[in-house]
Amino acid sequence: MMLRTLAYGGRVIYSRTACEVERSAEKILRLVEERRSKEEAVALGFDMEWKPSFKKGVSPGKAAVMQICGDMDNCYVFHIFHSGISQNLQLLLENNTIPKVGVGIAIDAKKAFKDHNVCVSSLVDLSTLANQKVHGGPSKRSLSSLSLEFLYQELPKENFIRLGNWETDILSEKQLDYAATDAYISWKLYHALMELPNVD
Repeated sequence: MMLRTLAYGGRVIYSRTACEVERSAEKILRLVEERRSKEEAVALGFDMEWKPSFKKGVSPGKAAVMQICGDMDNCYVFHIFHSGISQNLQLLLENNTIPKVGVGIAIDAKKAFKDHNVCVSSLVDLSTLANQKVHGGPSKRSLSSLSLEFLYQELPKENFIRLGNWETDILSEKQLDYAATDAYISWKLYHALMELPNVD
């Protein structure tokens, strides 16, 4: 069977200043309210990136990039290494009525609190959710394996991008695409999984 490689085809909104982050976070909050007014399901695909360390005894870099996706048309990439966490972004992250979905999302939330003193609440780990929907398989699944299993599509994992410098002054197009794709796939997977019944 030929598998199609997944890629995000929507618009990537890149915010690297505090003002840009504030405006983008406000747009996401409005999107959430619009969805709720129509009684539609609300969830935000969520992921973060930071500069890794390859030296023993040297800590990884500060959480540098946060990506959030709430629909198939727009994905927001926040360069929080430069902007910090704006008021609206903090409101969004700490809102416990808005599910944030991803793989290993508790690790990201812990990193966000440690580096930026913000509590990301209402976390849904997609690996745990998948275990509620199917018998068997590994208890811990990666985003890539979940994509294959439930979306029948391959997720490109380019290590040279993932392990690159997320603290750079301006993110490259490849970095933006990588970040947006991860958040989008998390959002898409959540909705696909929620359509499946729970196993007994």
